[in-house]
Amino acid sequence: MAMLIIDGVRYRLWTPKDEEREFHPMIREHYREIFGEGCLYFDIKHRLKSKAGIGSIPDAYVIKLSKPFDWYVVENELAFHPIYDHVVKQLTKFMNGLRNPKSRNDILEAIDEEVRSDKILKAYVEKMIASSEIYRFMSKLLSQPPKIVIVIDELNEEVKEACQSLKYDIHFVEFKTFVREDAENVHAHLFEPLYSIRRVSKKKKKVETGKRALPEHYESWEKMLAWVDENTKYVVELLSTTIRNFPDVNEASHGRYYCFYKGKPSTKSIFAAFLLTKNALNIRIRTDPKTFEDPRKWTGERVYKGWFFKQGQERQFKITSHDQIPYALELIKQSYELAE
Repeated sequence: MAMLIIDGVRYRLWTPKDEEREFHPMIREHYREIFGEGCLYFDIKHRLKSKAGIGSIPDAYVIKLSKPFDWYVVENELAFHPIYDHVVKQLTKFMNGLRNPKSRNDILEAIDEEVRSDKILKAYVEKMIASSEIYRFMSKLLSQPPKIVIVIDELNEEVKEACQSLKYDIHFVEFKTFVREDAENVHAHLFEPLYSIRRVSKKKKKVETGKRALPEHYESWEKMLAWVDENTKYVVELLSTTIRNFPDVNEASHGRYYCFYKGKPSTKSIFAAFLLTKNALNIRIRTDPKTFEDPRKWTGERVYKGWFFKQGQERQFKITSHDQIPYALELIKQSYELAE
């Protein structure tokens, strides 16, 4: 059995047994890492079954909102399933169904309804496509042939050979999961994303003393916010606007950090601190180990020592997309309740 070691901690390979309950949620949780930032994941097959007259429904659709715009038909599969029944037949029926204009329109209507029913999601899409004409954009995009993506826990020769019978351009993502030996609810995933990761070389600057100079954007919160990518700016804006609706909230920047307080600013009243990276918003919160609830394990097991908070345990999590904001607020509200 394969083993993964991270900083001396051992993880063993784990194979999901229940595709719907175990495998699908992991793919949805990590779709941004698989397909790239600026993508949306729609697992709306339950809504389409009563609308679209097609013989098979895929597990999800992914819409790419950054240029070049694209869309994907996604099948999440476990390798031990009969490949012809679970992949080949399903995709063949679905692609044949897509040739029916009504079926494609049903998909368009379902996705458009999903977007418009969520104000945050709607605003995000409008910002990404630089237009309020969401339906027109989706209609034009879905008129193009989709790319087919099969996400599978083990990409073996049987899977490859079976899919060769299909006349479509298929992309495979082998998504392996490892669980920590002493904490099986802690996972590590191994896969190759579908997008290219751009690597930027960093020039090291040194001052006369020989020590590395801090980057210029570290000088203030405003410069940090100007430095990050557009998506992160938007996430910061949306989350900040929602936090301001909490009762008696004050806020202030402190160098390159931004803090929210319950009442008068102090070390006792702070309940959230924002820290930025180029493409993510990191959030520090105050937690009580006796009452803190984080079922999705966003904060992991690391506890920070009194950087922002003098009372309680200081924990951190990050968000990179608007659809993570509702759960982020659940964590922040717990910190808000602890602030004095």
